[in-house]
Amino acid sequence: MGGGAPGYQIAYGVTLECEEPHGFPVGEMLLMDFSTDHLEGDEELVGGVDGHVPTFLYAFPFDEKKIFLEETHLVARDERATATSLEMEEMVRRLNRRIDHLGIKVNKRYEEECSVIPMGGPLPILGQPTLAYGAAAIMVHPASGYMINRVLKYAPEVASTLSTALKETGSPQRASEAAWEAIWPKHRLIERDLYCFGMEVMLGLDVALLRDFFAAFFQDPREKFWRRFLAWDMTKPGQKPYSMSVFMILMFFRGSWRLRARLVKEAMFKDGIHLLKSIFDMPFPFD
Repeated sequence: MGGGAPGYQIAYGVTLECEEPHGFPVGEMLLMDFSTDHLEGDEELVGGVDGHVPTFLYAFPFDEKKIFLEETHLVARDERATATSLEMEEMVRRLNRRIDHLGIKVNKRYEEECSVIPMGGPLPILGQPTLAYGAAAIMVHPASGYMINRVLKYAPEVASTLSTALKETGSPQRASEAAWEAIWPKHRLIERDLYCFGMEVMLGLDVALLRDFFAAFFQDPREKFWRRFLAWDMTKPGQKPYSMSVFMILMFFRGSWRLRARLVKEAMFKDGIHLLKSIFDMPFPFD
């Protein structure tokens, strides 16, 4: 199954109580704001505005004067994961520059969040006697870092499968095997290969290509594909992954020529070929 070395999502967030309205629409959440206006003239920024390791903003308003803001690097590995640009102190510094640039006057800071989330990576040995769930079962979305919605959604299904297998077989081993199958059925493994490919593509993108990528990804706010992608819900049991294929084609043609060239380059190597094998159930002798 897809999953080489893991990547890591790095983030710093804080809840702010503001002196005046913060200016973000209440009732909406801002996702993946890769704007760099706040970095203009930043002499401490390694690589400059065009060449820095990119991070983005999440914004979640509670009301007009209370908001949660988070600075996030989507996924890093190797030299990016260990770069000075992604130390937690740098994430704090960048978020503070955003806050100042937005003109937000802060009365109080609380509920700080510092996180490093492993994404992708090899799966556990499926069917083993020791059953895992959540992050221990590698259920973190490889291309977004999301997990909570998925583990809450499937917990009743996995618990029911485990309980039924114990009652019917009386064997902890058989029950564990059944539960692993409930967590990782074939259609979710196929989806995971797509998400792992997406992670591999995004690992090395500069800020301009990331903007291109997400402009294509979120082009139609009413579209179901990107919602299902983020929710890990693009296929159902027994279905062929046609919706995944349609989404991949749409992403390709919506992107800039530079992004298309990057996608073709990534698809020519092992991760892209493994994804095609997974979708079309084709044997490749070197996979």
